[in-house]
Amino acid sequence: MNRRELHFNSYSEIAKDIQNLSRGYARGGQWSLGQMTKHLSFYLRGALDGFPKMLPWIIRVTIGKFLLKGMLTKAETKEGGPTAPASVYPPDVDEAQAVQEILVLLDRLENNQAQLHPSAFFGDLTNAQWKILHLNHAAHHLSFLHPVK
Repeated sequence: MNRRELHFNSYSEIAKDIQNLSRGYARGGQWSLGQMTKHLSFYLRGALDGFPKMLPWIIRVTIGKFLLKGMLTKAETKEGGPTAPASVYPPDVDEAQAVQEILVLLDRLENNQAQLHPSAFFGDLTNAQWKILHLNHAAHHLSFLHPVK
């Protein structure tokens, strides 16, 4: 099954897509909607509340800054790339709970006025940079799910 072409302009657009998918979807990849929303929530929550663990400073200011430039300029993320093990969830995740959790986090981000926390991998980011990363990250993962009408 082909991936959907997705591009989000706001956190509320992500929320609408997730709500639509929660009514029924077909998988085009390995993860369920619940696994994806838990994974995305890990990073949304980290931006809002801080990450439990940061990579060493030297990684954030060298490799992190180098990779950040590319991730901010191109919307497509490579399939199967590395991620924090703590952000990967088992198949039996409670999908309804995971969807509710991400909808709350997306609403918090949509209405947030405060400076977000540093990235565990990229270090200090502006809120605009965080938004680009979050929108592209969500589009990457959610593109593997197809709404069922």
